[in-house]
Amino acid sequence: MSTPIVSLLDAWERNRNARVKRSQNLKLWPHQLALLREPSVVGSLAQRSAKIAGRLLPTDGTNVFRRFTPESLATGERRMEEEAAEQKRRKEQNGNAPTKDEEDEKNFPKPYSDLEAGKALPFIYGDLPPELCNIPLEELDPYYQAQKTFIVINKGNTIFRFNAEPACCCLLLSPFNIVRRAAIKVLIHSYP
Repeated sequence: MSTPIVSLLDAWERNRNARVKRSQNLKLWPHQLALLREPSVVGSLAQRSAKIAGRLLPTDGTNVFRRFTPESLATGERRMEEEAAEQKRRKEQNGNAPTKDEEDEKNFPKPYSDLEAGKALPFIYGDLPPELCNIPLEELDPYYQAQKTFIVINKGNTIFRFNAEPACCCLLLSPFNIVRRAAIKVLIHSYP
């Protein structure tokens, strides 16, 4: 008995048609429909979806660029404290047993590949205003917003990410120190 030879294109087409048929046959069971009608389930799903959408959708345009100030550093520290308190509360509530939601959230926050250091600023953000070139700015990536970091974008729209912790193990070189700002400008300067 010889097996029929199937071309790669035929196998792909057959597999594609099978997936379409399977997706058309998907239906919810009555007990699943009842869960979707419960206000508590709908409320938790809506809250979770809003939280995810807030993290995923960037605000477009140039109004997203804000200078990095001591107030924005304090806001980042507050976010870090709130996240730590929320994680502690969840662990106490669940008895240190990770639930599916916690596992999903552990896997969820990841840095955007488009906003990596060394890459060009994505087009969705538009052109950087000239007065904000080579100046410390608040983080654009939601993953880093709860961490002590800031970005600097040069004239070539390249993103540079820096730590906002004080340098030299003391408050000697804070991110707002003139020596540190000068060092950052030297670091990001592109030579011909």
